[in-house]
Amino acid sequence: MGDRELEALRRHGFGVAYRMLGSVSEAEDVAQEALLRLTRQEGSIDEPAAWITTVVTRLSINVLKSARTRRESYVGPWLPEPLVEDPAPGPASRAELADSLSLALLVLLERLTPVERAAYLLREVFGYEYAEIAAIIEQTEVNSRQLVTRARKHLEASRPRFDADEAARDALLERFLAAAEEGDLEALEELLAKDAVLYADSGGKAMAPQEPLVGAQLIARFMAAVAQARPSGELESRRVRVNGQPGRLVRGPAERPLGEAERLAAEKALALLKSGDVDAKQLDTLMQDARDAGGGASPRPVAQEQAEVRVWSVLTVDVVEGRIQAVRIVRNPDKLGHL
Repeated sequence: MGDRELEALRRHGFGVAYRMLGSVSEAEDVAQEALLRLTRQEGSIDEPAAWITTVVTRLSINVLKSARTRRESYVGPWLPEPLVEDPAPGPASRAELADSLSLALLVLLERLTPVERAAYLLREVFGYEYAEIAAIIEQTEVNSRQLVTRARKHLEASRPRFDADEAARDALLERFLAAAEEGDLEALEELLAKDAVLYADSGGKAMAPQEPLVGAQLIARFMAAVAQARPSGELESRRVRVNGQPGRLVRGPAERPLGEAERLAAEKALALLKSGDVDAKQLDTLMQDARDAGGGASPRPVAQEQAEVRVWSVLTVDVVEGRIQAVRIVRNPDKLGHL
């Protein structure tokens, strides 16, 4: 088997593992381990891709079982590690990306047990027959059907549906980010669904709300405040596709660790923001005071010449019926190192 075939199998294995785990680093490890096992096989393998799928699925189930405790104790909302490129082998349609790789679906899959997740993905995403699923997850065919049915029931009501018009989704994000930069609360609220939700994943390691923000008005105030408080001239942003959805990546000098003063100030500012008692400029003043109080332990960038440039955040939005239904922001530096 040549390098090209092996690379295609590795990418296929990564696609399966990432959907199972929601972690780029763990998916890469699992895919690589499966490939090593394949190259050590002495006998011939009739269907290498099916063999890789089986091994990757079983390895991912084991990883998920050990990861559940860590995720249950995670600080704030948990989001998958974002992808800004398609990991699947060969060409893949944007519709497939927007569905089976979306952050929205990967978060929903966290509700399932590891075996349910495997059975559901094998059936709904990769199109395996129940007999094949049973062999992969080492269950009976009857049990495999039950696992898929149970998973569907868990996810059916909440399964994400996105507007199909990519150009319209991209234009909506562009208007949303421009309105945030301008502090135009009215425009922001108009672009958001009334029951929109914002999730920010920092893992307690970067400044971000540690609970979801619900409602167009609150999200509008938050986005405008963040744009106002963000260090000017030190960050650069570009539009990207994040797991098949429109998004933005912000890059700049590496941040210092989040200090206690900043964390407490962020909690206070968020409480004031929710009550409507602080605007964007006042929030910037509060955060500047916190940085001063924190001394050297500031979340602002270290000097450019002293720090490598890293990704600060990845933002993506779900667009449903012409409005932004969800905003997801990954701020945890541990989840951005691969970008």
